[in-house]
Amino acid sequence: RRRIDAALASVELAYKHKTADFGLQLMKSVSTGWFHGVDPVEYLKVSENVARLRADVERGKYFETLADRYFIDSKHKLKYVMLADPKHSQQLDQREQEMIQTKLASLSSSDLAQIDAKNKLLADEQMTEPDLSVLPTLAISDVAERSARYALDMGVAGDCVPVQWRSTATNGISYFRAINDVREKHPDLLPYMPLFCDALTYLGTRSRDMSEIETDIRLHTGGISFSPFVTTDVANLGHIEAGVSFGSHCLDHHIPAMYDLVLELVRETNFDNTNRLRALLNALSTNMFNDVADSGHLYARRLSASTLTPEMQANESLHGIAQVKFISDLARLKDLEPVIEKLKQVQEVVFNRMTMRTAVTASAGSVDSNQAALDSFLASYPQRKDVVDSVAPAALDSSLAASNGTQQTASSSSSSTIAATDAKFAATSQRFFCPLPFATNYAAKSTRTVPYMHGDSVKLQLLAKFLTPNYLHREIRERNGAYGGGASFSALQGVFSFYSYRDPSPLDTIKTFARSVEWLTNEHSISERELTEAKLSVFGDLDTPLSVSEEGMSYFTTGITDDMRQERRELFFSVSANDLKDVAAKYLASPSESSSESSSSSVAVIGEEGLAISGEWKRVHLQ
Repeated sequence: RRRIDAALASVELAYKHKTADFGLQLMKSVSTGWFHGVDPVEYLKVSENVARLRADVERGKYFETLADRYFIDSKHKLKYVMLADPKHSQQLDQREQEMIQTKLASLSSSDLAQIDAKNKLLADEQMTEPDLSVLPTLAISDVAERSARYALDMGVAGDCVPVQWRSTATNGISYFRAINDVREKHPDLLPYMPLFCDALTYLGTRSRDMSEIETDIRLHTGGISFSPFVTTDVANLGHIEAGVSFGSHCLDHHIPAMYDLVLELVRETNFDNTNRLRALLNALSTNMFNDVADSGHLYARRLSASTLTPEMQANESLHGIAQVKFISDLARLKDLEPVIEKLKQVQEVVFNRMTMRTAVTASAGSVDSNQAALDSFLASYPQRKDVVDSVAPAALDSSLAASNGTQQTASSSSSSTIAATDAKFAATSQRFFCPLPFATNYAAKSTRTVPYMHGDSVKLQLLAKFLTPNYLHREIRERNGAYGGGASFSALQGVFSFYSYRDPSPLDTIKTFARSVEWLTNEHSISERELTEAKLSVFGDLDTPLSVSEEGMSYFTTGITDDMRQERRELFFSVSANDLKDVAAKYLASPSESSSESSSSSVAVIGEEGLAISGEWKRVHLQ
């Protein structure tokens, strides 16, 4: 019965949780019944429908009757079994070659000449400038000059933990988020962070197994999540903050239960549950390897950027090829005791209320309930005495801010965030090749540029938006035959990247990356329309609707204030075509042409072992 109640609670919470696309999802959910004559208003009466369903369940055997009718006693059944064929790829290649030879044998010389003529026509068409003036479009004047602002209040809970409060209409839901910053250096523990976060919601505790805890989580919350956290200082690429971020959300009448469940996982997770840990490692190893096959361009970008900044080096260890290999190696271990000890060390290092900050988004009427539950939560939260002195200034600054009623300002960064400087890190250029048993490839090239607050950052963001549709898509997708490709710029990480997706010719594509810069700086004159389209694309990203739970979170996680975002927005309006050429030449041009001596670039290719890789490439093997 508790599982049924948990399922019903999940339905009610899902309909009240206001995501960024809340309206669209609501429309989609009612459309099916609406098209078949059901009153759509009836779908929206979530509380009434859930109450009616609860009453049906109370009368007994409700779901059992449905299962009998539509599954057990149904005559419309189909059973099938899928079996893997170890020779499938080989047979597929053989059939493809046979098909090609059969097709070629059936073509006459005139047929081949006709194909060549069509290919030439296609090439000419690809080089023809389309008349885009016939298409409807927005104008820069249609873009709002000011971005949305989110009022925040700073406070303290549990005597010393900073709290960011966002009071707004939440549809009766409270959102909780916390970050534990690992102030001390523990490089040996960093690769264990993702496994540690997954283990917290998989292993169970010493008193309860995970199935029982999951039922309570579904009954009282919308889920509990833990994940590694890394961010770069907005003014210095060498300063990073790393740790673990976690959070949950619930209906307001479940606030105490939500905090209790989070605390149970934080304090009581049973890392000695060897069987569950081994099952988790095996599942992660398989899923990660499959993810490389599906999203290899993301792994290639992380790998290529890993030599450029401390954050990207950490991200490679946490989420990249290095993490895939690390988990694969752990999954093959016969003795997991060393792993268990490392996970316990991570728990001790990470969960410490003296290195913690929290954020709560709730309606005005539930702020007091959250404050009381949060105080109780922190009273039992782990605390390490040996870091009190080093953290006291951050807690003191936050307390002073709270007592002065301080909100976001352009000059104040997140006072509870103390960035760690990796003095030993030095950006280097490298070429990586990761051979995998795939019939496809991925390529990436990344360049270290400037931090978020630098004046060139907005120009580089616009440059990425310009290059993708105006050069890279045509060359990588249409000519080189890749499924996709383009450029991206991470303003917070200070890294400019090129990438290709499912690419038959990754080495040629890497040359295309370089040619795109030469084309822009030496050959192409940027039109007003091209510049406008790039700006509209950027503003489209900036103005993407946020869910209620994400409002004010950029300040909480990175220290970026509303004033900083507004200042950056205004700079986008003033960027010129010459600005794009200047930053391309300064940061992305080849070393012989670049005016910047400090830009470092690295390249990564993930794909077939048989690629004609020659020269000084560092091979990264997963096994």
